[in-house]
Amino acid sequence: MGYIDRDGFKDWLRENYSTNDRVVRDTVSRADRVRRAFEEMNSEFSYEKEIKRDNGQSLWNLISRRGVIIKERINLPVGSNQMDSISSSAKKYITYLREKKQQ
Repeated sequence: MGYIDRDGFKDWLRENYSTNDRVVRDTVSRADRVRRAFEEMNSEFSYEKEIKRDNGQSLWNLISRRGVIIKERINLPVGSNQMDSISSSAKKYITYLREKKQQ
């Protein structure tokens, strides 16, 4: 079972996107929601494994455009406006992990 680096991600968000605590909390929560949804489909899923596999590009593409290319049943609001903010949060987490990997 995976996890996200909540503290590191929060610090990165505050430095790069927003100092508003609610925005930061919501972004972290949405990124974690994506993790949980993909874990339900595949217990081996983790953002870190996606980064190792192809720098997160496959996941990035999958959740883009409201996730409409996701063929499996998944506990996300695929195709809805809400999916835009959820995928944006997940993409920020992918970007965070990419930057962390380069350090």
